[in-house]
Amino acid sequence: MNARACISSFAGCLLALMLVLPLTPAYGATPFWAAAEPQLRPNNLVKPPGVSLEQATNIVRRQTGGRVLSAAPAGRSGQRGYEVRVLVDGKRVTKVFVDDQGNMRSGDK
Repeated sequence: MNARACISSFAGCLLALMLVLPLTPAYGATPFWAAAEPQLRPNNLVKPPGVSLEQATNIVRRQTGGRVLSAAPAGRSGQRGYEVRVLVDGKRVTKVFVDDQGNMRSGDK
């Protein structure tokens, strides 16, 4: 193999590396062809309730003396809060609504 062929072969390999290297990601980086994770942004349109689910269940437990069966975010009369099902006196199940200020309202709607 003569010098000209060696240089030509080396130049070809170098050109191939220059074309391939930009396509390989840096260590720990996400390659551009991989699907990017969706960016989670806070929803600025809906204000979260002022009390948490845990706080709402504690309010109901303290005021009724009952056992909380379930709780879920809910809205009632345009107010956000939580609807909590509670077992009272070990016999009857009742629904209670706790608004975003921590006020408790009994009964269905």
